Order: sequence, then C-alpha cells, then structure tokens
Amino acid sequence: MFIVDTHCHTGTNKYEPVEALMFHMEQANVSKAVLIQHAGNTDNSYHVQCIRSHPNRFAAAMIVDTSDTGEKIDFWAQQGIVGIRLHADSRSDTIDPLMHWRTADNLNLVVSVSCSIPTLLGDRFSQVLEIFPDLKIVIEHLGGANHDMKPPYREFKSVLALSRYPNLLIKLPGFGEFCQLPYPFVDVPPLARMVLESFGPQRVMWGSDYPPVSTREGYSHSLEFPLSYFSDLSREDREWVFGRTALSVWRFAE
Repeated sequence: MFIVDTHCHTGTNKYEPVEALMFHMEQANVSKAVLIQHAGNTDNSYHVQCIRSHPNRFAAAMIVDTSDTGEKIDFWAQQGIVGIRLHADSRSDTIDPLMHWRTADNLNLVVSVSCSIPTLLGDRFSQVLEIFPDLKIVIEHLGGANHDMKPPYREFKSVLALSRYPNLLIKLPGFGEFCQLPYPFVDVPPLARMVLESFGPQRVMWGSDYPPVSTREGYSHSLEFPLSYFSDLSREDREWVFGRTALSVWRFAE
C-alpha cells in the first residue's frame, strides 16, 4: 500500500530536522509526507530546502504574518510551497480580512486548518466555506477530537455535518490524540469511524503529527493502529485514507 503522511513538523529551531522524519518514514514504509509549518514560524525557507533536496517526496504548507497582503504567500508559492496553514477563524490585518483565504484560492493552494470545535462551528469559518467553494480545505487533528469527549458527541457531530461542503477534507491522526494512553489503547471511541462515514474515504487522509506523536503512541503505532482498526474496510477504501486522498489534494515537487 502506498502511504502518505499528511501532517509532519520539521525545522531547525523547534522540531527535529527532516532527516529524523525520513528515518521514521522508512521504518514505517511511508513514501511521502506533507510538512506543516509549526505555529509562530513565518520563515518557510527550511521547508523549501526540504522539498528541493528530496524531489517528489515532500509537499509543504507555509505560515505567513497576519499583516501579509498576499505578497509573501505568492513568494513562497513560487518557491514550491503548495499549501498554507490558517486557523479556522483566521482573518488578516489588511484592508481585506479574507486576503489570505482569497490568495490561497487564487493560487490554487491547499489550506491546512488548525482548529478547535468552537472555531470550526463559528461564523468566521462558515463564511469561508460559503465564499470559497473551490478552495481545498483540510481540517487538522480530526476536527479537534480529544480523549475527553463523551457520547453522544453532539458538538463533534456538528463538525461532521460540515462534510456537506464537498471541498472540505479532514485528517485522521494517530489515535493517541483521542484515546486514553498508554498504547495499546483499550477503549477506542467511534470518532474515527464517524468521520469516515460522514466524509467518505476519498476525503479523509492520515497524518501522524510527527514529532509530537512521539509523546503519545509513537510514529509507527500511529500508522499501525488505524490500519488495523480499519482492516474491515475494502482495500480500495484503505488506499484512499492512507495515501490516495493525499495524492489527489497535495502536489509533490518533482
């Protein structure tokens, strides 16, 4: 199975360099990865270096200052970065509050959305979904799912109702984000299966959250466990969740 990891962090001033990620990818038989810029860092040059040094292996999502008028977004896009990370309620400090969303739409970038359940259900994100129906938007971290959630999951079901927007996708993280540690998990809430039923396998993509996942179940387990959990799915559906959805959305530099 061709596997793509859609949520990894690398760097030189906070997280580990890309070579550490590549080691874990090779151990877990992961072929490609999306480098998501970490919060607070608007210097995306290391990600540019990574995608150029390892052709067809990485894609990347930038972060820019809220004051950017779109020039920096365009600059980094010209360097080969194909996505941008925005908060679900993000607004720019420019004459056009939707400037960053609008520029992403114009440049055909993928938006990786950091979020909480309240921001996903808020008016600001709703406005974005209505105004930009063709913009590829990927919700991170299973929409803010966590191990404190209890049935009947009313708020989480409201997030799942956003699947009515066909341009909206969602990342499936390692289950340590919403299951009680330690690994192996004893009680697994139905959150991942609820997501799959709502969005369908062609709009769900696996993302490890490396390296923070190392403090939960670890990189390899973040892949092995959901692969086992979804063993009842058809091979085609599993191929979508763990690779093909990512390849259909993210453009990998050659």
